[in-house]
Amino acid sequence: MLEIINVSGQGHWQNFFEIPRRIYAQDPLWTPIPRDSERQMFNPQANPVLRHVHLECFLAMDDKRPVGRIAAITDDLLADERVGLFGCFESVNRSEVARELIKAACQSLADRGKTLVQGPATLNTTQQVGLLVEGFDLPPQLMMPYNPPYYATLLEENGFSRLLDLYSYLWRPEFTRERRKLTAVARRAARTPGLQLRSINFNDLWGEGKKLADINNEAMTSQWGFVPMDEEEAAHFLAGLRNFTDPDMLIFCEVENRTVGVCLMMPDLGPKLRAARRSGFLRNIPGLFRPTSLRVGVLAVIPEYRRRGVVALLINRAMETIIKKGYRQAELSLIMDTNKDMNSIITSAVGSKVNKIFRVYEKKL
Repeated sequence: MLEIINVSGQGHWQNFFEIPRRIYAQDPLWTPIPRDSERQMFNPQANPVLRHVHLECFLAMDDKRPVGRIAAITDDLLADERVGLFGCFESVNRSEVARELIKAACQSLADRGKTLVQGPATLNTTQQVGLLVEGFDLPPQLMMPYNPPYYATLLEENGFSRLLDLYSYLWRPEFTRERRKLTAVARRAARTPGLQLRSINFNDLWGEGKKLADINNEAMTSQWGFVPMDEEEAAHFLAGLRNFTDPDMLIFCEVENRTVGVCLMMPDLGPKLRAARRSGFLRNIPGLFRPTSLRVGVLAVIPEYRRRGVVALLINRAMETIIKKGYRQAELSLIMDTNKDMNSIITSAVGSKVNKIFRVYEKKL
């Protein structure tokens, strides 16, 4: 008998974290998050985002076996107060399970005064966003969405429709012909008086976090789902990267000591995590081999410098770093389908093509 329960005690949380391992038990591409890291995401003492993000999590149990999960999420800082979010969605391929989970999440959000639900987003719109709808044959990078193809059907059967798509692009160093256009623009931008590119200083997480938060809060305000970031959240994010990211892969652009742009690249730990999964050792990331791919996960430039070549300058420096460090390919994600300028730069000047599409859904309550 199917039962939907509110996640509360330790046993419930154990089932909540265990469900993805059941759903993807036979999927060689699924990339688990280390258990300790996963638990810290939901710990208010460890994750500063949870100061303004509020979760109500649900489990679907069938004959005492977990068969699905979902989280109903509100964010105090989300500009559109009508919107609640859903995330952490996992389900066996049964319409009844998805229907009852979605019903519980929607009722939770309606009880909190929300009239629209959007997602998936885990834990809010600045973190893991979107449902994979194209590119199922490709392994995911760490902390990128991944799900079975049938999830889209489960959502659409329950009244969700497309709100927007997010693109992932693939770039390889041999894509050199198109890069010449980009390099020319970057060289002109580099002649801007007082401009410099520099690597992050991991010894000053709070100072660098403030710069990252300031850029985010100025550059991303027009994007869907924008929520402001403070320096504690930014410092927490950078502290996580420090454990496995070369400082040369996190680049600030400054003009007269004012930070005007940032590019953050993160090595792909997916192969290590999948190897750890096969060995049954998921608590920590073993140092089995050096990553050969990475993700360009943040590229932000404040509005007044976007038309001055700073975007091209940061992308060009990122490419130089990728080649210098010996990486074979890079994923550029996530780019909203409405971001025409960035999509044009990536396709025409960088030479990349879309290799995955992630969808954000919406439903009226």
